[in-house]
Amino acid sequence: MTFKKLLFVCMGNSCSSPMAEVIMQNLMVKTSLYWEVDSAGLRTWNTGRRPNKRCLQILREHGLRSDHFCRQFTVSDFLYFDYVVAMDEAVYKELLLWGAENRADKHCQVLLLSSTGKNGLPTYIDNLSPTHKLRNFRSAYYRIKECCKKLILSQKVEIVKYELPSTEDDDLYYSGKDNVPQDSAKTNNMPETSHDSSVFLLQTDIRSSGGLMSSSTDPSNSKTSMPSCSQGVQRKLCQKCGQKFLAAL
Repeated sequence: MTFKKLLFVCMGNSCSSPMAEVIMQNLMVKTSLYWEVDSAGLRTWNTGRRPNKRCLQILREHGLRSDHFCRQFTVSDFLYFDYVVAMDEAVYKELLLWGAENRADKHCQVLLLSSTGKNGLPTYIDNLSPTHKLRNFRSAYYRIKECCKKLILSQKVEIVKYELPSTEDDDLYYSGKDNVPQDSAKTNNMPETSHDSSVFLLQTDIRSSGGLMSSSTDPSNSKTSMPSCSQGVQRKLCQKCGQKFLAAL
């Protein structure tokens, strides 16, 4: 799988670019893509500061967080990153002028995020600033997320859907462990259960195997004796399935 380095750039690096950084990082985790994502600003207004409080609030609303500290964009970023993504047209034009003589062998591509909108058409992303209201940040979040999805699809990468094993069995095992009739469970060679019939307790060897039954853990080898839990599975998606998977995120 191709490894890419991506940098989002806005004017002050306190609103839109750190939001895009976190959104893209979250999409990377969900699609099992291993890209390096960062953000920076063209100006020194917020260097060393945390992102704007409204930006952080919108991220928290969606279960996300940012550990970013604002920094200024430098010429060396053209040499390090594969893609420099501008958050608005003013930044895009300045990056093109600045990068005309600083991009090494045109290895780094300068992109405009809003050009990868829904259905492949350009879209509008609010040019956020600390003076804007919360609704502007909320609107920008959804549009940035949509553009980030299209940016991923435009690279024609292999999207991998990783399904984690369920933790419900572990929770059920520990929830009623003190109430297990140990003697009856051992003598009958059956899965342990608590007095509460709604709680099903897994045996230790079954829990360690991810809940999958084998001939050693199930002497009767019966498929109906216990529900099996799926282990972590990686599944590569085709372009069409990957698009549907991204759209559902």
